[in-house]
Amino acid sequence: MIITLTTDFGLSDPFAGIMKGVILGVAPDVQIVDITHDIHSYDIMEAAFLLNSAFRYFPEGTIHVAVVDPGVGSARRAIAAAAHGHYFVAPDNGILSLVLQTEPPAPIPPVFRISNESLFHAPVSRTFHGRDIFASIAAHFARGTPLELAGERILDFVHKPLPHAPVAIRIDKYGNIVTNIRAADIRGDFVIRIAGLEITRICESFSAAEPGEYFAIEGSTGYIEIALNQGSAAERLKVRAGAEIEVETEAPNQ
Repeated sequence: MIITLTTDFGLSDPFAGIMKGVILGVAPDVQIVDITHDIHSYDIMEAAFLLNSAFRYFPEGTIHVAVVDPGVGSARRAIAAAAHGHYFVAPDNGILSLVLQTEPPAPIPPVFRISNESLFHAPVSRTFHGRDIFASIAAHFARGTPLELAGERILDFVHKPLPHAPVAIRIDKYGNIVTNIRAADIRGDFVIRIAGLEITRICESFSAAEPGEYFAIEGSTGYIEIALNQGSAAERLKVRAGAEIEVETEAPNQ
């Protein structure tokens, strides 16, 4: 059984390692995979985007734990869900919005409020539910505990879809600006404007651009990224996640 971890904990503190210790204490044979612990602090949408981009590359039956939790210790719920043949454990703050997103007539995936305290690591800290609730219950699932035993099923889980307007969703390690624009939405002649810059070219690879050239590229997630060949586009343009983008493109069937 595989359990993945996606958090904003970083690696300078012991939090991610402690979560692994709790998991292994309950399910010593589980394989733990770090998707990332470098989500920007409190950035729920970045975590939702990366989780949705990554989970599909794991075998069915994988359990994904996602913890970006500015509401830890508050009345916000903890939830467990099943979707696309995978299992997800997270705070109910929108972090599972994209993996649980469905279009009618597809049924709503089963989502359960985590309330069965017998599956928690006790005592439960008010500031570290990643350790005491999410890691512990994921480990119990890995040992065969059914999702239904986590608690009651709910339909009103928090849903925060990607913004409809073009924006920068995240900045990756190389300074590429990852947008919420699908490559399929760019047709014919186009202009992408961000931070006073106009992009009019999509390159098939990073090396296809000239050194120092800004360009667009379809990233591995299927979304358009704005890049600077051999440099950080975000740093040079002083762009952060959430920055607004303008897009002009040909209308469909034009």
